[in-house]
Amino acid sequence: MLSVFSDDRFRGISLSDGRPVGILDLSYDSPSGLYAAISGSVVATRHEGARALGLSVNAGYAARVRTGLTADFGVSYSRYSHYSDVAGSRAYTEFYAGLTGRYLGGRLAVSPNYLGVARWTLRGEIDGHVDVTPRLFLDGDVGVLIPAGRNGYSGNSRPQFDARIGLARRIGALTFHAAVTTRGNGRDIYASRAHGRTAFVVGVSTAL
Repeated sequence: MLSVFSDDRFRGISLSDGRPVGILDLSYDSPSGLYAAISGSVVATRHEGARALGLSVNAGYAARVRTGLTADFGVSYSRYSHYSDVAGSRAYTEFYAGLTGRYLGGRLAVSPNYLGVARWTLRGEIDGHVDVTPRLFLDGDVGVLIPAGRNGYSGNSRPQFDARIGLARRIGALTFHAAVTTRGNGRDIYASRAHGRTAFVVGVSTAL
């Protein structure tokens, strides 16, 4: 899938310094339940044109545990360039497990090196998805990130909450997106530059 968004918001923060991004997503799902994906992004920088922003890869296994309910677990690795808005470590690994139903899903993830925030972090999230019509989709998520133990980080180690709600409309080969994202108050645990806690993001995507 190829996408363009007005901002790259991740768990309530801007990874792209509030700048537009282009994202290429490639994925593979095996009938056995194994899956893998890779995502690369470029950012329209303020003074240097388009530059590489980030690369993420993940792999895991999904299995239906009962009608309408799927369990999955896996690992992801992400790395961001110095053009990102993350001032700490720009790479992290995360191990996750979750359950997904027809409308709701939940996931727990643990990271031993989360973006330089702490030695370990635990994140829990709940996701929702509704097909309003065959071409109109509503989705959203709420999550909390809990730092556990410090690793040269002097900022806020309290839990950080974030939320997002989005609407997507498919028109022909294109899907148009609009979403509102927000995060909890307090000092920014990601040590990123100042951006509003709440943002409105728009974009468009198409399958390859």
